[in-house]
Amino acid sequence: MELDSKRKLIDAAIVLFANDGFDKVSIRKIAEMANVNSALISYYFQGKRGLYLAAVDKQSNDLLVFIESAKNSKRTPPEIISLYAKTMLHLHLKNPYLIKIIYREFLGPPIFLDLFLKNKIQDLFTILCTCIKNGIDNQYFRQDLQIEQTVVLLIGMVNFYFIGQPIRAKVLKQTDYTAECYMEQAIKIFLAGIKRRD
Repeated sequence: MELDSKRKLIDAAIVLFANDGFDKVSIRKIAEMANVNSALISYYFQGKRGLYLAAVDKQSNDLLVFIESAKNSKRTPPEIISLYAKTMLHLHLKNPYLIKIIYREFLGPPIFLDLFLKNKIQDLFTILCTCIKNGIDNQYFRQDLQIEQTVVLLIGMVNFYFIGQPIRAKVLKQTDYTAECYMEQAIKIFLAGIKRRD
């Protein structure tokens, strides 16, 4: 019962924070949607901000798992890049509200952005930069790559399908074009573009 109430609160908060933003969502509204007593928000999360952080953590947990596995990985740089793409595909498909929450963080007064950037995003960027550098050093990738710009390009390619959903829905007429198809094609193109050629 206790874990069920906590899960219900997090699930309700994800939807409401994504659709309405942190400031426009009341504790009462979250509790009503979760069908639990509003006092449980203070009990479990020490307030609305704590619940917000728990909701974001739940949404981005797969990214943390990737970061930890990539830190100690014996995979080749191309394998790490492919794993990153698969992780982000899974993360976006499993957590469709995450991108809306991130949009709101960038557009309004940030609630968790500094914490999120310092922890997950900075670690991710460092891991991907190390991956590209290792790929260059071990002759998987071209020597002329600018490491940080290459990582920004990778992150953009991997996330564009989800970030650009409103545009994509209007531009793409093909209904069988799935996120999986996009990701497979994007990573093939990316890896082909940075591959070392002798």
